This record gives sequence, structure tokens and C-alpha cells, in this order.
Amino acid sequence: MSPKRVLQALADQHLLSEKQRTVIQSVEDNKLFSVHWELRSLLYAGILLFTTGTGLLIYKYIDRIGHNLLILALAVVCAACFAYAIYFKGPFSMGRSHSRSSFGDYALLLGCLLFLTLEGYLQYQYTLFGTRYGLVTFLPALLFIALAYLFDHRGVLAMGLTALISWIGVTVRPLEFYFKGNLKDMTVLLSAVALSLVLMAGGFILDHQRIKRHFTITTLTFAGNLLLVALVAGLFNFKEYHLAFTVALAITCAGFDWYARREHSFLFILMSTFYGYIGVTYLVFHYMHWHDEATYLYWIVTGIGITVYLSTTSRKI
Repeated sequence: MSPKRVLQALADQHLLSEKQRTVIQSVEDNKLFSVHWELRSLLYAGILLFTTGTGLLIYKYIDRIGHNLLILALAVVCAACFAYAIYFKGPFSMGRSHSRSSFGDYALLLGCLLFLTLEGYLQYQYTLFGTRYGLVTFLPALLFIALAYLFDHRGVLAMGLTALISWIGVTVRPLEFYFKGNLKDMTVLLSAVALSLVLMAGGFILDHQRIKRHFTITTLTFAGNLLLVALVAGLFNFKEYHLAFTVALAITCAGFDWYARREHSFLFILMSTFYGYIGVTYLVFHYMHWHDEATYLYWIVTGIGITVYLSTTSRKI
């Protein structure tokens, strides 16, 4: 019901006088409304379009522009973005901190994206890191995570965690990472599990020390998805270790379920339910050869059960 109808209903019940209704309606009609999120979305979209356009220009006109001039231009713009972010940086805090400029966070994000473009171009054109492909992702990972904590920027933190996760695959098997399913390799899979556990432990330690506690959800989301994906992949690809991966997946899902209820976060309930359901369904169809009728019944019953469980849990959290 609109505010106008609510006021009219209150006036009809003689709970408001006509004068009071008119005054409140006037205030409601002239009330300012926020376009904060709309502007943020436009700025983020502008940054993505700018970096995408830069990449397309490099690809299409590289022969006309020249390598050295292009590298210089990227370096200058990237440095200018970082300089702007540093100049307007607010005081460091263990909690939330904000830039003194409305565009400080966007300048930092643009600088990081341009840094990736510059680094990738240098590696492609001049093989800056040689065959040490891991450095291409490891260095940005360290830089972005440090910048995220220094400038209190969750977007840059997400970029750093993504680069760090990529580094594990690239370092262990660079060619297979790009051209084959990397989680079919036990070494890569165990590396992913180890990295996710380290990230989760680091997130819990920093949360306990009250250092950027609002970053904990982001870290656990990335690490948790990596861990659950790795365990499900192990379940699919390594039949001789079914018991180990089943137990690990069950413990992980139960742990995220407990954490979600403690922190009142539906996201982790969704994660534990989704990956747990995939694991259970795989095991059911792998070991039990059902006919079509039983298969259809399984999907119907479990689908209804999952829907009811998630809907009731979301109301409790």
C-alpha cells in the first residue's frame, strides 16, 4: 500500500485530522530519495567498460600505437589511479575506513585492473617473468590483498583472492591448468584444499583479533567455495578415495551449517546445502542403479525437501 493510501485510510478512521494528513503528504511528496547505489553501479560499470575498451584497443591497434608508447600510457594511468587513491586515503583502522574522496575506491579498483592489463601485456610481449607463470598471478595476489587491507576495499580483496586461487593451479601444472580439468589432478586438488584451509584459518584468526572483521565473510566465501568444489571434484574423479572425500565433504558442510546459524548468514546455509546435495546425489546414483521411476521420484522428493528446508531455515536465521 502506498503512503498516500495509508494516510487516507488513517484519515478515514479519524486517526489523523485533514490538516495532519495534508502536512504529512506534503513532506512525503517533497522527500529526497537516495541514488547512492545507482551511482555506484554506474561507476563500476564505467570502470569495467573502460578497461574492456582499453583491452580491445590494444588488440586492434597495437601495430599503429606501438608497444613502448602503449606500455608507457598504461603505466602512467595506472600510477595516476594509485596516486589518487593514496592521496585521498583515510586513516587506517582495524575496522571500517573510508576514502576522503567519493572516487577514491573507484580509482583504486581501476588502478588494479589496469595493473593486470599492464602486467599481462608485459608478460605476453616481453615474457617479463619468463616461464615462471606462477608469478603472473602470485604477485598481483599479494599486491591486491595488501591494498585491500590498507584501503579497506572488498572488491580488491576479491580480486586478490581470485588471483591467489589461480596461482595454485598455475604453479603446480601451468599447461594443464589452462587446457585440461585441473581438479582431475590430485596434486592440484590437494593444493586447492590446503589453500582453502589456510585462507579460512587466516580469516578466523583476523576475525578473532578484530582486524577488518567485515572481510571475514568475503574470505570465507571464496575459501569455502574452493574447498567444497575441490571435495566434490575429488568425489567425482577419484573413486578409490570416495570414503575420505565423503567424510570430508560431510564435515565441511556441517561446519558451514553451524557457522551460518551462529552468524545468521543464509549464504553459508545455501553453500552447505548445495554442495552437500550434489555429493549425496552423486553417491546415490553411483552406488544405486535405480529405474526411471525411482529416479524421477528421487528428484521430486529431494527437490521438495531442499526447497522446504531452505525456506524454513531462511525464516529462522
